[in-house]
Amino acid sequence: MKGAKLNLGIQTKLGQRLLITPQMKQSLNILQMTVTELSTELTNILQENPVLEIVEKREDTDLSSGEVDQYIENLKKIEWEDFFSDKDDFRYLSSDDDELDYEKFVSRDVSLEEHLIFQLKILGLPEGEEEIGSYIIGNIDENGYLTTTVEEIAKELNVGVEEVEKVLKLIQDFEPSGVGARNLVECISKQLEDMNVVPDDIELIKLIINNHYQLLERKDIKGLSKELDISEEYVEDLLEMIKRTDPKPGLKYYNQIRYIVPDVYVVKKGDEIEIIPNDDSIPSIKINGYYIKMLRDKNLDKDTYEYISEKVKSALWVLKSLNQRKSTIVAVMESIVKFQRDFFFKGFDALKPLRLKDVAEDIGIHESTISRVTSGKYAMTEMGIIEIKTFFVKGFQTDNGNVTTDSVKSMIKSLIDDEDKGKPLSDQKISEILAKKGVNIARRTVAKYREELGIPAAAERKNR
Repeated sequence: MKGAKLNLGIQTKLGQRLLITPQMKQSLNILQMTVTELSTELTNILQENPVLEIVEKREDTDLSSGEVDQYIENLKKIEWEDFFSDKDDFRYLSSDDDELDYEKFVSRDVSLEEHLIFQLKILGLPEGEEEIGSYIIGNIDENGYLTTTVEEIAKELNVGVEEVEKVLKLIQDFEPSGVGARNLVECISKQLEDMNVVPDDIELIKLIINNHYQLLERKDIKGLSKELDISEEYVEDLLEMIKRTDPKPGLKYYNQIRYIVPDVYVVKKGDEIEIIPNDDSIPSIKINGYYIKMLRDKNLDKDTYEYISEKVKSALWVLKSLNQRKSTIVAVMESIVKFQRDFFFKGFDALKPLRLKDVAEDIGIHESTISRVTSGKYAMTEMGIIEIKTFFVKGFQTDNGNVTTDSVKSMIKSLIDDEDKGKPLSDQKISEILAKKGVNIARRTVAKYREELGIPAAAERKNR
């Protein structure tokens, strides 16, 4: 641009950025670890940091006010408010509940059938669909494959083939990926879908398995390249995708011992429910007094002083993180129990809609923290070991309270059953009717649930 001037200068800009320090990262990692992972991590930390020591007796972890003051005096360069809020941040005490009746919680391996039935129960399906689901699961072999046909199941249960197909599709979304498949192609395809492999690649892989299985077994890349008319590099990519799948997804529940270690115990004591963290494998620890005495030595050289100071600083982060993890897990579980109290007395049918946001607002911490605390962790209850995140049940907030997804589907089905077949209700009209009843649901969601119910669109329902 002729005549334009390039303006060079220095500008200041005020802004905020969140910087994650190594200590904060360690604290977040400890928060989201399972009790088994934490036990392993703590073993490594104790080996690397001589300042921390295991104590056999709880009373040995007590610290006097003078000791705390001396810590601060000797390590005055450290900003202590970043490391602890009270004296307990100088130690970590394992739970000590002698009254806990562990015989109520007998740990054992979980079979594939039990694992699938549990996932079926938490869906909250109508009784008829749950019966179909149980029958399907009962006909899944140890490899994870369905051993009968949907037609035979429909005949046996005196239901429609479409109903069986619908429930089978739900089960095929269960963990492990690929379970409930009727053949190898369906099993592999489902796993690839769950890996977000693009549809075109999945179609090519299906073609390889169906039509070129011998070439696949021999890993004949050149032969596959010629048959499929694609490059050898592309074939190698497709074979790599196949390698990442498991042709027998159910076997892991038979060939491997699966121990699930609960992170908390949910104990009923009369009408009350108590949350007890499971840290049996985590020892009580504190800062070793020997190193504190060294710091008090005025003749200690600078390098040694700085080394020990840094180790104490690191130890304090660990202790603070351990205490925060325990208190946060207990607080989150107590909140969940408050919202889902009926479940612990009445069972799965009593589960209510619950969001991460509900618990976050209840205990005053961020949703992301709730997600970290619940992910991959389990609660031992009298009804078995339950993954904590499964207490968060999808549903809708209405003017009259929360309703489950299943309840909304029932409302949609009832409206369609009662509609004028000469002038069937559109998805938008159903959305508007539900809104008047206090259930705010988008048209797209209505369409999704209608399709899941196996109900055609309004145009197809007209005068049927």
